[in-house]
Amino acid sequence: MDTPQVISTVQKKYILDLLKKGKRIDGRQFLQFRDVKINADIIPKAEGSAEAYLGESFIITGIKYEIGAPFPDSPDEGVATCMTEFIPFASPMFESGPPDIEAVEVARVVDRGIRHGDCIQYKELCIVPGEHVYILFVDMYVMNYAGNLIDTGTISAMTALLSTKLPKAKMEDGKVVWDGKYMTIPINQIPLSITFGKIEDYIFIDPILDEELVMDGKLSFASNEKGQIVSMQKSGEATWSEEDVVKCSKIAVQKLNELRNTLNLRQYTPKL
Repeated sequence: MDTPQVISTVQKKYILDLLKKGKRIDGRQFLQFRDVKINADIIPKAEGSAEAYLGESFIITGIKYEIGAPFPDSPDEGVATCMTEFIPFASPMFESGPPDIEAVEVARVVDRGIRHGDCIQYKELCIVPGEHVYILFVDMYVMNYAGNLIDTGTISAMTALLSTKLPKAKMEDGKVVWDGKYMTIPINQIPLSITFGKIEDYIFIDPILDEELVMDGKLSFASNEKGQIVSMQKSGEATWSEEDVVKCSKIAVQKLNELRNTLNLRQYTPKL
């Protein structure tokens, strides 16, 4: 008999029994986020950095850059790319080696919200069209896995991006040189994400690890300050009806606006 499967079955029954009573295993309401804690500028040698806690989930993000060539289809735009690494000591389930499918999912979902959320103004990161642009590396490191890494990663990544100072570049004698000043990353909208878990017919936000291990699936939304849904991601085998998706999208916009106001992430933008 497979012991993890037995434990999972017992745990799922316990969690489901609580849900039927309108309760969750950690005492939260169905639509309640865990507490968020943020610290910015924690890595001296990074251009920007932040650590974000969502409950006990903990992710550190560092921002680095280089000057390089733009993509051929966007010659006057800078580039930003996200990466996630699951540090082995963050969970017994993580192993050393190349990113697995879950790490890739976290990076891509965080990246999608930023990319499609009218967030970074990429044209302002262009130095010489078709030749030189800023290329930003958003590197997220999972330090403790206690559930819902997508939302934790988004908070950490956005705080790090807002805290970033880049050396301002100019052209001199055909070379890219520093002009002696700094610039912040030009950010318009601040997208954040919210993840819904589903066990049978019960839907809740910000699943903790125990819930993630037994839930049937999850649905993540990202929205910006305009209240626009800018990305979605479905994982797992759960079936979501059209009514479920519409209802969750409305809750997502409301809850993310509340979270965004509470966090006030623009306070981490450096004064130059």
